[in-house]
Amino acid sequence: MILDPIESDGFPELARLTLSPVAPPVSNPVQDALALLLRAAAAGKGSIRVADTRLAEADLARIHALPQFFHHAHGRLSLPRYAQYEAEVHNFFFYRLQNPPLRLADANVAHALNAILPRSELRDPAGALLFDNAQQRIAIAGLVDARAGILTGGPGTGKTTTAAALLAVLRRLNPGLGPEQVLVTAPTGKAACRIAESIRNSIPHLKSLTPEETAFLRAITARTLHRALEWGPVPPESGGPFKRNAQNPMQVRMVLVDEASMVDLHLMRALVQALPEDAALLLLGDSDQLESVEVGGILLQLVARAAPPAQELRHRIEARAGHVLEDGPLADTALESGPPLPGLVYRLKHSRRAMNAPWILRLAEIVRPSTAPSAGALHECLQRHPDTLQFLENPSDAERAAFLETHWRPWLEAVPQWNALAAANSSRSLDALQLLGRFQFLCSTNAQVARANRLGIQFLAPGFRNGPATLPHGCPILIEKNSLALGLTNGDVGIALGLPGQAIASVGLFHSPSGDPRLFPLASLPQFSPAFGLTIHKSQGSEWDTVAIELPTASVSGFLSRNLLYTAITRASRTVRILGNPEVLRILLDGEKPGPVRQNPF
Repeated sequence: MILDPIESDGFPELARLTLSPVAPPVSNPVQDALALLLRAAAAGKGSIRVADTRLAEADLARIHALPQFFHHAHGRLSLPRYAQYEAEVHNFFFYRLQNPPLRLADANVAHALNAILPRSELRDPAGALLFDNAQQRIAIAGLVDARAGILTGGPGTGKTTTAAALLAVLRRLNPGLGPEQVLVTAPTGKAACRIAESIRNSIPHLKSLTPEETAFLRAITARTLHRALEWGPVPPESGGPFKRNAQNPMQVRMVLVDEASMVDLHLMRALVQALPEDAALLLLGDSDQLESVEVGGILLQLVARAAPPAQELRHRIEARAGHVLEDGPLADTALESGPPLPGLVYRLKHSRRAMNAPWILRLAEIVRPSTAPSAGALHECLQRHPDTLQFLENPSDAERAAFLETHWRPWLEAVPQWNALAAANSSRSLDALQLLGRFQFLCSTNAQVARANRLGIQFLAPGFRNGPATLPHGCPILIEKNSLALGLTNGDVGIALGLPGQAIASVGLFHSPSGDPRLFPLASLPQFSPAFGLTIHKSQGSEWDTVAIELPTASVSGFLSRNLLYTAITRASRTVRILGNPEVLRILLDGEKPGPVRQNPF
């Protein structure tokens, strides 16, 4: 019997398989490998390691005879379609590094950099260094005239401030550069709003800006990648789904993509195809965060190929920034495929959160996917920071409800001050939207989200029964489908508001990518739901003062990974609360299988 693909939505590699009674047999390990590969693709993974399969050398020969199902390279198996996309993206970065542009004069770059982002450091009373901006200055010196680059780093390391400073330096060296020639984008509307707002908020931290440079930064707006590429319901065989492509490229000189770890492989391929030859591409992101929901991981792969800049570029960066580049590896992940990419990746390590909430950085480092078993380290972190980091062990339904009501209380008290008519007042709308950034309950499963939303609506409007398209006044609202016409994307969060004296909401209030509030009739919105609880996946690209994380139960602990926990923790800027079974955390961090319930290790 042989594997016989049946066409399914244009993806024959992902189609179901039938058995032909007249064909020669295929070994079970090959079938098992294909099943693993299909499951990985369904979970958003583009490839699997050969070492994780039962394939022997003879089986690999059979794999090579099935190119319609398998692509085998560098010890990994992938589906042919994704292998092609991946190769195109990697080749884009490799080609651009191999063909650098005409460089700006080093003296001019140094002068602009020293004026806009002068050297800065902060030390504690004992003289220990808390923060300096050497890595930010080095990144700008290397990226300001690069054709492609990646700026990566953990929470609070200043990726956005560095990007804003880079844009200001670029504008000073190219006075004719207009904001319409700079595309700032992100995978979701929420992330796009945040990057645009962060660039504006970075302006006071930059020095010696001229009025024209300040206006330039303020005029930069952000769009989702789908909107920038002009997505439409056109099938691939008719040239879709994006209007912008190699034949109709975007009219820009620089593209900056925030939250690049969320960009799936198909979308990244579409972006590099639509980029003009003379336009630069800069990716911002944390490679330790979650990958995209669809097959992705491209940022992590590129960072894994990071290598120090070649000698000529190294001398150029040091002359521009006035700092000596550190030696050592730039990536924490072993190189798995493809040649190294010297000078592509710039990593920021010093974090301003070390001054305000240093324990968040310590906690994030403990749960990072690449760290050693660390349940004991988490226990120590909990003991040292009892006010800002707390663990609520196995809460009962009543304890969970009381915990959430306490944290939702400021929201519930503010709701009576809002209504759909008053939302036309920009300042009052912004005050309401800013309250969304105070607290968020992040869940590991959809069942936990549904329970949190029931509790939130009960607290907000006792006795209210929400239907598929009805919400109580003041309910936070989550958009679950893209709407190109409205400029709303899956993951956007706003507030459902009613008219004065009405308990049922009639409009939705949202941020626009420019930061201004927008009102939409609820009836015009795409699919939406309450947002008292969000899955961790939906939280990526956002930040709140306080984050509460509900762990899965021990029976469904597969819903939690280190990437998920790392992403959830790094959404907080001040306080983290964790609810659930401590055994789930111990198994996750120490890699042990479930065993007898023991004393709480946390």
